[in-house]
Amino acid sequence: MRRAILTYDLGTTRLKVALFAPSGRLLAQRAARHVEHHVDGRQWQQADRWWSDAVRLTREVIGKRTLAIDAISLSGRGGAAIFVGADGSVIGDPWSDLRHRGELEALAAWRRARGVDLSGYAIALLAKTQWFAANEPDKVRGLRHVLYAKDFLLFRLTGAAVTDWSSGPDGPVWPTSALEHTRTAAALLPRPALPWDVAGGLCAGAARALGVAAGTPVVVGGHDGICANVGAAAAFPGAYAITLGTNAVVRAIQSTHPAGSLRFYGLPRDRHVIGGDALMGGRAADWFLDLVYGADDRARARHFRAMDDAAAGAPAGADGVRFLPFLAGQIAPERRLGARAAFVGLAANHDRATLHRAVLEGAAFAIRDIFEHVRGWCGAPALVRVTGSGAKSALWCDVLAQCVGEPLEVSDEAVEGRGAAIFAALALGRFGDYDAAAAAMVPIRARYEPSPERRERYDAYYRAWRDALDANRVLDGK
Repeated sequence: MRRAILTYDLGTTRLKVALFAPSGRLLAQRAARHVEHHVDGRQWQQADRWWSDAVRLTREVIGKRTLAIDAISLSGRGGAAIFVGADGSVIGDPWSDLRHRGELEALAAWRRARGVDLSGYAIALLAKTQWFAANEPDKVRGLRHVLYAKDFLLFRLTGAAVTDWSSGPDGPVWPTSALEHTRTAAALLPRPALPWDVAGGLCAGAARALGVAAGTPVVVGGHDGICANVGAAAAFPGAYAITLGTNAVVRAIQSTHPAGSLRFYGLPRDRHVIGGDALMGGRAADWFLDLVYGADDRARARHFRAMDDAAAGAPAGADGVRFLPFLAGQIAPERRLGARAAFVGLAANHDRATLHRAVLEGAAFAIRDIFEHVRGWCGAPALVRVTGSGAKSALWCDVLAQCVGEPLEVSDEAVEGRGAAIFAALALGRFGDYDAAAAAMVPIRARYEPSPERRERYDAYYRAWRDALDANRVLDGK
């Protein structure tokens, strides 16, 4: 009987369910795009839909395979809050709008004034809990757990309310001062644990739904940024990862926290993740494909390949078209929440292939802006690995290599899930640490090299993109 590790990667846009062999080889992966609900400026997803998709996709990836699932592990985005009642039902779905802005800003100001060591994800969860308590008085009386996104799936799998350090308080405990200040009972929050800790065994109801043996160990897993670096074998000091997911993210691993740098969170137990986000930088490609083809996710991979092939035939520099990928504002390397996306330099002869290339290049230029800041903080990278769904695009990775001026290596489209699988391999005692596990379990499928001539051309395109960015500040109002 073949042995496998089952993983769930719950991102901002999609849920991915994957099976990995003990060697790290990807056996199968399926994905489902989240349904976004929008009413009167509010935006949310349904946590129960996440679970039903998890059940369906698990059944699909297992299919007719005869497998022994050794462990289950999770990867997931930070910042969401799911409110669960005493009976285990969802009484408050995760939102992505800023209805809790007042609580968030007040809590951030309190942290600065008091010098409290409280992570951004912890602030988000506590602020949303404050808002829920103030605005949903009938529901809050039955509140039992407030959970992050992947930890909601973990709760459905095991009945345990557990999170990893990096998704939660960025350490082994929730700060008492923050709980007292926000009047939040510690029992409401998930217990922090290490990514390779076992949260519990698969409960009977979940086992029946998934078709997996009850009691299968469920491993805590990690924040998807942590899982991306680990799953790309880029989690040692000096390594960099660039994620082309919903957001485009640069993350460098350091053994110390460089002065003045933006620290995302710790990589347990003794490393620091330094970086910056290009909000919706990766989502921009999905957004453009939605405009061209519609939002049918079942055909998305085919549409992406077709558009990539067409864009590869468009001239480098997108024939003078520049795209500013700020569909949700800009937060790095400068904070401009009012920044907006734009095409600049359009002419009547430009077709959708040229515009698609401009979208990929615009995201790559935004990443270069962030990459140079991170390199200034952390020094030259020992290696750079690319993760996320965008890593499937050879064109995008090649353009990005020219933009950042570094060789880029890619494994496959399941890096975050593989990071979760690596943590499961540690939990099973197969390796002594995640560096050793990654060295054994991460395949490198492609390498993209910058060339001096093309790098020089892309430097010129980048300067033109920066000019367009500066000119657009007038329209942004900043």
